[in-house]
Amino acid sequence: MENLNIGITLMVIGMAAVFVFLGIMIVAMNITAKIVGIINKYLPEQIPEEKNIRKKKQDDESEIALAIAVAMRERAKGI
Repeated sequence: MENLNIGITLMVIGMAAVFVFLGIMIVAMNITAKIVGIINKYLPEQIPEEKNIRKKKQDDESEIALAIAVAMRERAKGI
């Protein structure tokens, strides 16, 4: 019976320690989020501009698709 009491006591102490640690961690994360929000207000991160590489690539693909369609149409006419 004594071992059971020691085990239960140890379990309760361990669970309480984890609960307290998680509570402290949540509070610290909330404080950090507020600090980062304040810092971002005064020192925002610069967003790099994207070039029109995607648009050019899409145009090239549409031209290739058009050329394939025309070639298939011409071949179908010849058959």
